[in-house]
Amino acid sequence: MKLFSSPADRKNVELLRQLDVFRDLSFNEALELDELLHERVFEKGEIVFEKGDIGHGIFVVISGKVRVDLSAEWFKEAVPEFGPGEMFGELSLFEEAPRFATVVAVERTVMVALFRAEFSTLLTKNTKIGAKVLVRLCTTMCQRFRRLLLHERHCPTL
Repeated sequence: MKLFSSPADRKNVELLRQLDVFRDLSFNEALELDELLHERVFEKGEIVFEKGDIGHGIFVVISGKVRVDLSAEWFKEAVPEFGPGEMFGELSLFEEAPRFATVVAVERTVMVALFRAEFSTLLTKNTKIGAKVLVRLCTTMCQRFRRLLLHERHCPTL
């Protein structure tokens, strides 16, 4: 039994483990997760998704950068760009709802996507891996929510 089929696979798995959302995974867990991910490449100016599109999963930037075009005034203080190691679109793993912003590649950008169907499979097939990813997702969502609250004028600084 091989742990990986090629040096390229080992490199991909090690790269996954450097991404914040997957950092708690062992090598073998990341290898299993790698089977569920979809690589996507977007050229400069290409739209990743548009406001109003139904969300189906998260994107994690491997290289490059994307910009979020936010129309809601209360999001103006949010981080408008995501670079290597950062994820976006995480709410769509939990509900099938319209995206609230448009995301555009600022430069050639390589990402991996984890879609809701594969995430659900992961949660039922390998709960240990699913739980680790879920905790990282929740941690990121809490940090972002806290930053949004702290930038509100009426919210006291903690």
